[in-house]
This record gives sequence, C-alpha cells and structure tokens, in this order.
Amino acid sequence: MKKLFCIVTILIFCFYHCEISYSKTMPRVKQAVLEDMQTRYFNADDTESVMSAVLVTLYDSDYTIEDYNQDLGVIRVTKTLKASYTSKKRVAGWSVVLAAATAYTVFSYGATAASMYSPTRRIATEMKDKTVVIDANVYISQVDTNKVKVKFIPVEKVLQNADGFAFNQMAPVKVIRIYRPEPYNEFFNQVEAKLK
Repeated sequence: MKKLFCIVTILIFCFYHCEISYSKTMPRVKQAVLEDMQTRYFNADDTESVMSAVLVTLYDSDYTIEDYNQDLGVIRVTKTLKASYTSKKRVAGWSVVLAAATAYTVFSYGATAASMYSPTRRIATEMKDKTVVIDANVYISQVDTNKVKVKFIPVEKVLQNADGFAFNQMAPVKVIRIYRPEPYNEFFNQVEAKLK
C-alpha cells in the first residue's frame, strides 16, 4: 500500500510540473523591438484612406470585424482556425497516469477499469488539432500632416477541443504573444500595396 501511495504521489507531482511548464509563454523580446515590429508609418494625408486599406487587408485575411470606430481610429478583429498544438509534456504526463490506472485495473481484476477513461480522453484531446482564436487590435492615428501611424497587435489563444470535458470546452490552454516579425511584415506589406 505504501508503494502505491508513493507512486501516485510521484505521478501527481510530475503531472503538476507538466501543467505548469505547458502554460509558459514564448521567450520575450525587448519592448522597443516589439514596438518596432508592431508599428508602421505610411505616407498619407488622412487616416480614412489608411483605415480603408487596413479594413480591406483584414477582410482579405479572413478576419471578422468585431468593433470599428473611425473617429478613434480603432479596429478590433478576430479570426478562428484549426492548428496543431500538442504538448509532449502533457501527453507524457497523461500517459504515465494512464499506465498507473491500467496497472491498478489489472491488480484489481478490472474493478477500476473506469479510471482509465479520463487519461485516455485527455491524451486523445491533446493529440487533436486545436481551435486557435486570433484576437487583434489595430490603432490608426495621424502623426504628421502626411504621415499616419498604424499599430497592429495580434494575440493567439489556443482552445481545447470540446469533447465532453466541461473544463476545456472554451477555456484558453495557451495565450501566445506573437514575437516573430513575419506576421507583422506580411500585414503591413498588404496594407501598403492597397494604399498604392
């Protein structure tokens, strides 16, 4: 009995460690570098033409306009897609729990077979493609008589698939700040192409 208690304690500790490590975000960059990636200046006499180009770009990129205020120069958009986000640590943690539940089921002659259901479903959920919601805010402001500033701030939220577990149907598993320059460059290049 003491061995079983020690094994269960070790498994809980390992699984708890996997949960914490999974929630860590990507390595951060310096605030000045991030600000530089998120901001671009366009040569334009008014904010209306830039805002129109931004709206067309967002629409072409399959974003849904959630809120739009031309006077304040603020646009809030969302985009939903499926992507593969599998945490090897979580899969390993639940595999250990499943192995322990299987061993316990064998020693109890099948009386605790139901204890294998939860880790099996969690492993299956972790292996599936996740729903990713990209929330983005765009701020547009006139800086000079012929210069308009556009700031684009996207955030990815990885959701678990709704497979019957109430706790993971819509709650974000991971919130990812985007520190790569490629998404920003692609967005601003499309806006610039539409301004010409």
